[in-house]
Amino acid sequence: MRRILAVVAGAVLLCVSMKAEAAVFSDVPESHSLALEIEYLAGAGVISGYTDGTFKPNAPIAKKHIAKMLTHALLLPTTDLKPLPYKDVPMTHPYYKEIAAVYTAGIFSDAENFRPESSISRAFMAKIISTSFELKSIAQNAMTYVDVPTTSEFYRPIQLVTMNNIAQGYELTNGYGPTTFAFAPSNLLTRAHFSAFLARAMSLSAGDYTPDTRYTYTFEHADGLITRMEFDETQQIEGGIGTFWNMYEENRDGYERWYMYFTRADIWSYAEPEISNFYVTYPFTVGYKRGNSLDYMYYNHRRDILETKATYRIGDITFYDVVVVRDRYWDEALVTMTEETTYIAKHYGVVAKEVNGEFVTWLVRRDLKN
Repeated sequence: MRRILAVVAGAVLLCVSMKAEAAVFSDVPESHSLALEIEYLAGAGVISGYTDGTFKPNAPIAKKHIAKMLTHALLLPTTDLKPLPYKDVPMTHPYYKEIAAVYTAGIFSDAENFRPESSISRAFMAKIISTSFELKSIAQNAMTYVDVPTTSEFYRPIQLVTMNNIAQGYELTNGYGPTTFAFAPSNLLTRAHFSAFLARAMSLSAGDYTPDTRYTYTFEHADGLITRMEFDETQQIEGGIGTFWNMYEENRDGYERWYMYFTRADIWSYAEPEISNFYVTYPFTVGYKRGNSLDYMYYNHRRDILETKATYRIGDITFYDVVVVRDRYWDEALVTMTEETTYIAKHYGVVAKEVNGEFVTWLVRRDLKN
């Protein structure tokens, strides 16, 4: 089948090539739990690793490297900088400009020393990330952590990174009573962990990813089928909003099926007939997704968000801020794998689906209803 997803600024070619490329760093294989986030930063030019081709993911993250990463991630200016108050960062320091850039941006605070070689805690990471990206509160996504009292100076930033799917806590199980969670705010970060949190913050994408109900949507399928999706009704469901759609077969027997989009503060989902519901944690961030209480995920199923701000062109339609979700399913013997990729666009919903590298359905037209 032809590749119907055209390239805009190389977006699709980048996505396709990422599937087949070897690991960016020799010590970060594809099987690494944070490989997607690390490769995301490498692709964005935020990190480059060491000259020997390694990244040293398990090494502690140094504050000087955090300054450099933030400077690149936020595109901070490195001229007209405020003088640094830190006695241990002279102008001859190799990271002086990057540290000064982050200080000038108001992310690093006044102090006698900066300690450029020291690492940072998960709590301090939350403060840095929430300040750098001006994270917004999503009250419905708040989490109670047994080790983060409301009186802590880090309570709000920890809540902000939690609410926005940038950092999560750890489930505590003792076999009795309700489940509790801890954030481990004092734990020091490795290079891999800080990279993951930064990549998720950079890729954070919210907004309305459901179809605009004023339109009808026409899809082509790999088997020649043409379908038309029309809005039916909206319902309040389980603390969220469900929009129901009818799907008609245009060039066959006209069989009608229902589809539903469901959104809540913490969930985006798409339900098809005779297929298990497709749930993704929300807001969208890149990386491996463990699912949630509404998701049906098995030991042989892995779901990843590869991209959240991609640009694609399908036919005459250009889509921006496209979320690309990859699902991998293995058989019981964990030998045979099926890969499905779903493309989701703002105000359009699912615009294309791919199975094992071949597109099986794609949007060809959106028409304003009379």
